[in-house]
Amino acid sequence: MTTTQSSKPTNSLIKILNHSAYRGMLHWVSSEDAHVTDVHVARFALGGEVEVEAYSKIYPYEGGLNRGLVNEVTSFLIGHALGIPQPERAFVAHIPLKAICTPEASPLIHQLAETRDHYPAFCTQRLDGRSAAFRLPNLQLPKLVKEVQAWDKLPAAMALDDHIANTDRHLNNLIRLGHKSFAVIDNGILAAPVGVHNWSAEHLDSLALFRHRLCEHVFQGNPPNNTISATLAAGGKHTRAVDVVIDELNFWWSALLHGNDYDRFKQFILGRTSQIELLLRRRYNRLL
Repeated sequence: MTTTQSSKPTNSLIKILNHSAYRGMLHWVSSEDAHVTDVHVARFALGGEVEVEAYSKIYPYEGGLNRGLVNEVTSFLIGHALGIPQPERAFVAHIPLKAICTPEASPLIHQLAETRDHYPAFCTQRLDGRSAAFRLPNLQLPKLVKEVQAWDKLPAAMALDDHIANTDRHLNNLIRLGHKSFAVIDNGILAAPVGVHNWSAEHLDSLALFRHRLCEHVFQGNPPNNTISATLAAGGKHTRAVDVVIDELNFWWSALLHGNDYDRFKQFILGRTSQIELLLRRRYNRLL
């Protein structure tokens, strides 16, 4: 079937910037951060006198098999609607490839530059903070985990990860903003089995319990009763939150997915939206 693309909402949260908004590359992100795609930091003009530094992630199209971009925009929009701390701005920018063809660039970037002038990237404004587990000695990790456990938005973040089926929320996907204060980043891997980076239609089971790495890292998969209760309460807000951003979600889904992929992913996310409280009760063995 052919999918008809939805119109972009007038007051959309995720803007689309053309290559003229690119103001220059700052640096590539270290490979030690274990990103699964090419990430660099650059400056962008957002209109008027507003200029920001942003992390820019290029997800290769791979004939439509790479799901990174649609995963990122879906997660950012739902996270925003739920009020979960994350970068203030996200946008899709067309990156001038010659500007990033440095000696440190991956072979993929050089290959793309041979046939294209620009390539879209998912970009998020740089946060003032540092990755929670960024090169911390192992002896400091128990102290860090206790801080994450005391983060007031942790239950909401745990409910979000079940909702969007984020299977890759390790501690480096949290940015430490201050004492017991964090923001979530990096949502490129959703609904994929362990060891797989991209979902396929057969993976999209709305009632499946996917791996929940955040819960594993923070609670070894067994959170205390007060955290479970707060997570269940957070889940009760999801249906209304998704209603707020559904028009923009539909725009991006129809722009980035086609045919069966569009239908299945939309059904998957909306199915988990309507069933999130059931999913959470199953996750934490709370039947009543």
